[in-house]
Amino acid sequence: MPSGADITLYKGPKGCLSHRCPLCPSRSAASSHLLRCAGCRAFRYCSREHQVAHRPQHKSACTKIKKARAKLDREDHEVRNATEDFMTPANAFETHVGSFWGILNTRDYMRARLGLAQDLLLLGTLDGVGEGVEHLRDMLRLCRSDNLGIRYTVPAAMLRLDLDQECYDFMKWWATCDPEGGYDWGDMTLPYLNLHGADVLEDPGFLLSNYPEINFLVALLILKLKLLVDIRNLKVTRKIFAGRDFPLELRDQIEQDVVRSPLSVRIQREPYASLIKTEMKLMNHSRQIGSALAKANHNFVFNLFGPEEALRDHSSSYSRGSWEEMALAMHYSYAAWWETEGVLDLLKDALACAARDSEPEIEDRMKNERTRKGRTAAELLADLSVNRIWGYLDYAVENASYLGPWSERPSERHTMEARQCWAKAVAEEAESDDEAGSDDED
Repeated sequence: MPSGADITLYKGPKGCLSHRCPLCPSRSAASSHLLRCAGCRAFRYCSREHQVAHRPQHKSACTKIKKARAKLDREDHEVRNATEDFMTPANAFETHVGSFWGILNTRDYMRARLGLAQDLLLLGTLDGVGEGVEHLRDMLRLCRSDNLGIRYTVPAAMLRLDLDQECYDFMKWWATCDPEGGYDWGDMTLPYLNLHGADVLEDPGFLLSNYPEINFLVALLILKLKLLVDIRNLKVTRKIFAGRDFPLELRDQIEQDVVRSPLSVRIQREPYASLIKTEMKLMNHSRQIGSALAKANHNFVFNLFGPEEALRDHSSSYSRGSWEEMALAMHYSYAAWWETEGVLDLLKDALACAARDSEPEIEDRMKNERTRKGRTAAELLADLSVNRIWGYLDYAVENASYLGPWSERPSERHTMEARQCWAKAVAEEAESDDEAGSDDED
C-alpha cells in the first residue's frame, strides 16, 4: 500500500484521462504529439524542458516502475524456462493458461505482475491506468479462479478509462456466473467473462445479495452517479438552448461534449420526458446501491468525504464489514471517485441537505445519552447526515440542474414546505389538545 506521502496520487486532474503534460494543460488525443518517458513509459511531456523540470517529482515513481518491470521480466523468464519435473511444467504459458495459481512456480510471477499493475494505476496517467488494466485482465485469463482477488480491482480502474459497458459486464458476470456454486474453474471449455452488452439501466438486484461484494457496489454506484451527472449536463444544456434559434447539428455536438460516459450516447437521443424517467430510474438505483453499501460496510461513506486515513492504511487482511475492508475498497476506488467529475459534488450536496434538515433534532438528541453516545453536537450531526444521505439524493439531483437563484433551489423549497407542514401539524395537535382540555372541564 502507498505511504502517506503518496495520497496525492489518488487526486490527480479531474475529468477523463488523456495524454497530458503534468506541468501544463497541454494534452493530445494522439500520443505522438507528446514525448514519452523512456523509463516508466507511463508519463508524457509537451517538451524536453518540462520533462527535465518534472524529474525531481517523477524520479521515485519512475524508478519504482522500472524495478517492477525488471522483476516481472525475471519472473516471466523463470516460468518460460523452468526445469520440468512432476510439479513444474517447462513453460506454463503454453500448458496451463487458465490455472496458473495451481502451479507453484507461477505464483511469484503473478505477484510481481500484480505489483506492477498496482504501481501503474497509482500514476494516474492514461498510459499507466491503461497498461495496468491490461495486466489485470490478462492475469484473469491466466488464472480463471482469481486467487489474488484481481476482480475487485478491475471495475473502478475500468471506470477511470470510461470502459463503462465493459465494467458493468465484468461485474455482472462475476456476480451471476455461479449461482449454484458448481462452476468448475478448472474446466477451460466453460464460458468465462463472456457477458457483453448487459443493460446498465436494469434493476441492480442481482448485486444486492445478503453478502454483496463491496468493491462491486462501489463501482456500480460510481457508474450510476456518472450517468446521473451526464443527464444533469444534458438537461442544463437543453435549458440553455430552449427557445433559441440554434443550429441543430451544433447543439447535438455540444451535447456530445458535455457527457462523459460512452453509455450516455444512448441517453442523449432521448426526448426530455424520457430523459427525466431515466434520471429517476438511475436515482432510485443509486439509492438502493448506496443503502446496500451502508449495510455491507457502514464505514465507507463516512470516510469517502475524508479518505486520507483510509488511504494511509496498510492492513493486509480484513473481515466483512470491517474498517480494513473499507480502507482496501477506498484504495481501489478513490481515484475513480475523484476523476469522475460531479459524482462527489452530488453526494456532498445530498449530505449538506441532510445536515440542514437534521440540525433541528440535534438539541433534543444531545439530551439523551443513549442517543448521544459521547459525541459532540457536530459529530452527532455529521453521523446523522451521512446515515440519511441516500434519502436526500433526490434533492441533490434536482439542485444539480437548477439554474435559478441559490435561495430558491429545489432543496430549499422542499425544506421550507416540510417545515411549514410540520409547524401546521404541531399547531393542529396543540389546538386538538386545547379542545380536549375544554371538554374535560365541561
